[in-house]
Amino acid sequence: MRAAKNLAPHQDEETQPLGEILAAAATELQHAYERGLILENAILDMMKRIPDGAADAAELQHLDLVLQHVHAVSDFLGTLARNGGDLGAVTVTDALARVKLADVRNRLSGAAPTDAPPEIDDDVLWG
Repeated sequence: MRAAKNLAPHQDEETQPLGEILAAAATELQHAYERGLILENAILDMMKRIPDGAADAAELQHLDLVLQHVHAVSDFLGTLARNGGDLGAVTVTDALARVKLADVRNRLSGAAPTDAPPEIDDDVLWG
């Protein structure tokens, strides 16, 4: 999936074009999908080292289903953003206030670029 174009900051405006919001949301979901794939592969690698890990491998299918779900919604929103024409504009202030992760909130608001996810710090994940 192509990355969404960077949103222009709209901090002083009440509304943002819906197409831009959908594109940013699709990109965020794509980032989550890509990170989920990294996690899935790490879990698979760990399971290879555990005796009788095959029995637990079936549980990993739930993660795969979640990743497929995230990817499908990302693709859906991205397609709406690309093919929706003039979708109008919406107020995003209340919705942005609900986003707890500052980096995600900044990308969704247009205050930060949406084209690349931040690097994953392996030290944070694995100690």
